[in-house]
Amino acid sequence: MRRIGLIAGVVAVVAVWPMAVAQDMQHHHMHGPAAGAEQPQSGAAADPRDLVRLPAPMQEHMLANMRDHLAAVGEIVGNLADGKLDAAAKISEQRLGMTSLTQHDAAHLAPYMPQPMQDLGTSMHRAASRLAITIQDADVAPSVETMAAVNRGLSDTLSACNGCHAAYRIR
Repeated sequence: MRRIGLIAGVVAVVAVWPMAVAQDMQHHHMHGPAAGAEQPQSGAAADPRDLVRLPAPMQEHMLANMRDHLAAVGEIVGNLADGKLDAAAKISEQRLGMTSLTQHDAAHLAPYMPQPMQDLGTSMHRAASRLAITIQDADVAPSVETMAAVNRGLSDTLSACNGCHAAYRIR
């Protein structure tokens, strides 16, 4: 029963993900570009996201972090589906949560990002830390309610990711 509820929740998160991206992009267009980011030049490709220029090594570093974040989400979902909640919680905190900031050298990247982009990143890391705690709670007291909270936490974390990806691009 627990696994069915979890799987249904993950399917629901994946189903609403495109809508969250569209809403984030609409919000971004309504509020204009962020300070420190550039808009595409006229005649440039029709990418509405703000351009954040990074030195090549920092760009590669940030892209590697993003790839690890995506891999971590996949591992979290896989562990949740397999009922390995403790493993999912550890990955959520260590690879996505506030604990991961040191591992990903976030302090070195932050000065290259406009403040709203930094804020979006911080919101994702905080959501992932909350998710880790929510997963631990569900591991201690599994129920429909605690698993629904896990699904909400995963959705909140992914929404924060999507908000940043919908608003910014790097080069």
